Amino acid sequence: SAIAATPTSAARGFVLSGFVWFAIPFAFSTALGLGATALGAQLTSAEADAGLVPVATVALLLGRPGVLILLLLVYMAIASTSSAEALAVSSIFAFDVYREYIHPTASGQRILLVARV
Repeated sequence: SAIAATPTSAARGFVLSGFVWFAIPFAFSTALGLGATALGAQLTSAEADAGLVPVATVALLLGRPGVLILLLLVYMAIASTSSAEALAVSSIFAFDVYREYIHPTASGQRILLVARV
């Protein structure tokens, strides 16, 4: 088999990783939200509703370099998510479409080549 995990252990792993991953945005948003309150950020409700609380907190703490770091952090999160989704789509196509319907006797190397294209 080209996949090292059984379906049941993979399902448990996805559920567990979802719970573990949730701590990251929860801690990040809590820290920046409370930081804005502690630093006395002057935001209107429209600005807060637009999601500018983290930017205001980082700007008050670190100034312009901090805002640029936050922008880089958001870019890296989006790039990582896009990469993971592209990998998922290529894997689904290679294993569920190509191997099942187009070339059922394809070798592991051939499937890997199709997934990379």
